[in-house]
Amino acid sequence: MPLGIERINARRPQPNSRIVFIKPLPGPTAAYAQDFLERVAAICHPIMKANHLSVMSLEEYEPNPEFIGRNFNAGEIIQLVLKTPYSGHWMSFRSVVMVMMHELAHCVQMNHSGAFWKVRNGYAGEMRELWAKGYTGDGLWGRGKTLLSGEYEGRGDFEAGELPRSLCGGTYRTSRGRKRKRKGGAAEEQKPLTYAERQQKRIAKKFGTNGVTLGDDEDTRVKLEDGKKPKGKPRVAKSARGRELRAAAALARFGQQQEEVKAEQEEGDNTSDTESDYDDTNVKAEDALDLNGSKLLDGKGHGMIKVCEEEDIDDVHVKEEMQELRDINDIAAASEKTEHATNIAQKQLLPHKHNYNQGLSKEAPVQLPKKTSIPETTPITDTIPLNGSNFDLTCPVCSMSNDPSSLLCMACSHVLDIRKMPRHWKCKSEMCVGSFYVNSEDYGLCGVCGTRKPD
Repeated sequence: MPLGIERINARRPQPNSRIVFIKPLPGPTAAYAQDFLERVAAICHPIMKANHLSVMSLEEYEPNPEFIGRNFNAGEIIQLVLKTPYSGHWMSFRSVVMVMMHELAHCVQMNHSGAFWKVRNGYAGEMRELWAKGYTGDGLWGRGKTLLSGEYEGRGDFEAGELPRSLCGGTYRTSRGRKRKRKGGAAEEQKPLTYAERQQKRIAKKFGTNGVTLGDDEDTRVKLEDGKKPKGKPRVAKSARGRELRAAAALARFGQQQEEVKAEQEEGDNTSDTESDYDDTNVKAEDALDLNGSKLLDGKGHGMIKVCEEEDIDDVHVKEEMQELRDINDIAAASEKTEHATNIAQKQLLPHKHNYNQGLSKEAPVQLPKKTSIPETTPITDTIPLNGSNFDLTCPVCSMSNDPSSLLCMACSHVLDIRKMPRHWKCKSEMCVGSFYVNSEDYGLCGVCGTRKPD
């Protein structure tokens, strides 16, 4: 979570500790959009944590044919479009996640330079690795599906004309004044000074110019000696008279320096060479406008300026990114095929209900006593030891592996076995209807939606 920000009024666990607020557009599909954005935030958490990224507000933006995402003040606000502009269908979940990777890269580089594409491609590669592992989030978001996700899951490829003209709508920052142009132009800009020139400039600024060695200027010596012409140079090392001469010369130089500084200030009023590069007084940058023509403002009501324009559609990186969005479902299918093969391999290692030796290796088979017989009608509730270790009890709600003796899930507090905990209750709210989640008797609020326990 960003420095100085702490959520103390959250009614349920947040999907991403580094995203403070998640705001869907109001309307009949607000609950689905909220769930959509939460799932996007959940799957991005490892990448944001590893790269020290924080976002103040993740928001939904209205469908439009111009862009899918944009970034304000390097992550203060990230806006994502969740629906196609003309048909109003939900966009592919993984395509929106890839747009999120693009906008997170703008938190580091607020342009579309080569450095930006290096960061963006790194984040996209990390996301593909998470997809290959079947990762969808932590805790409640670990299963990858929710009661509302069926509304927007299963989205196919983009139809003709559905893909916006540009993926990114640009980056914006709060207006703090603009850079003032020099009168001489770029051709008259000063060349960088050498080390010797910088030293001479420092000495001239500190002691003044056109100075002479103490004792060499005979007229000054006569003036300092009250009109008497000395015969030789004074011994200025440790004599009292030498100290007086040095003090008088320092005062004379100080007065000369003051006159030179005053002359420079008067000259600076008529030239722009000494002006600051940025000036906040009476300088107004061109305020950025939204798609509807309204002025873009930050949280404090200040105007915003556009730092980076939309992407160049002829750029090689942009073409590769747009092609990746078109082929995102093929990548997802390959990832799901790998995940399915992994699940089959894991199921083969689990004991069968009736044949306990099925799926076990021949090197270390599980041998049951010959006289032991288990009736067909007897339910098997305990796991079978494999090589001296017990299987973990998996929560059906969040997929967390718990100790076999646990009564509640360590992640979501779901009642794992209602026979061992007869005092329990199920929430009957609209969000929890049909869910598997069971609350303990001593819980006053539902662990999923936060609804108060009925009396």
